[in-house]
Amino acid sequence: ILNALYEGQDELRKDNAALEQEKAHLWEVMQRLGRCVYVVERLDSALETRIAALEDADVERAKRLRDDVLFYARQKHQDLLTQMAVSVQAYLAIDLVRKNNAELVKGVDRATTTTVSALRTAVIVAQALANQRLVLDQITALNATTSNLIASTAQMLAANTSSINQQASSATIGIDQLRAAFDDIYRTMDSIDTFKQQALGAMQTTVDALTTELTKARTQLDRVREPR
Repeated sequence: ILNALYEGQDELRKDNAALEQEKAHLWEVMQRLGRCVYVVERLDSALETRIAALEDADVERAKRLRDDVLFYARQKHQDLLTQMAVSVQAYLAIDLVRKNNAELVKGVDRATTTTVSALRTAVIVAQALANQRLVLDQITALNATTSNLIASTAQMLAANTSSINQQASSATIGIDQLRAAFDDIYRTMDSIDTFKQQALGAMQTTVDALTTELTKARTQLDRVREPR
């Protein structure tokens, strides 16, 4: 931006230098035109006076002066005044353009100092504000996360405390289940006692039967062992 402004400023200065030369040239032209207009005006006035004097004395000569001299003198007068008007208009327009260019040159100086400084400050402030917003968002997110964690921990602590107190105030094993287990043990012990009592008779019968059989077998065993 600065380079473009400086290049434009240089162009404006070059334009003003050229416009100054053109103004000087136009001024010389207007000076010459002014002198020519002065001469033609005097000629026009003198012809008017001369023709008026000849109107009565020599009509034909008066007509020739009017048609052949005054007409071209007045035409030249008109052309000179037109050229003078165009030159004056061009001079004024060039002067206005030159003044505008000069103001623009000053504007570039202001833009490259005050405006650019303001722009630089605005950019720095904008960047600083963006960094502030980033840090603020991070702090807000951290605070929200911490608050949520604290609330969640508090809820878990309350729930755990209630469960721990309830467990501490109750028996390790349920009384009903413990009683049922003891009842099963007692029934098992009674069953064992009953089985033992019943087994005694059965075992005695088995013992008697085995004794009888062994007695018989001993006789046979003795026979088998006798030498032949």
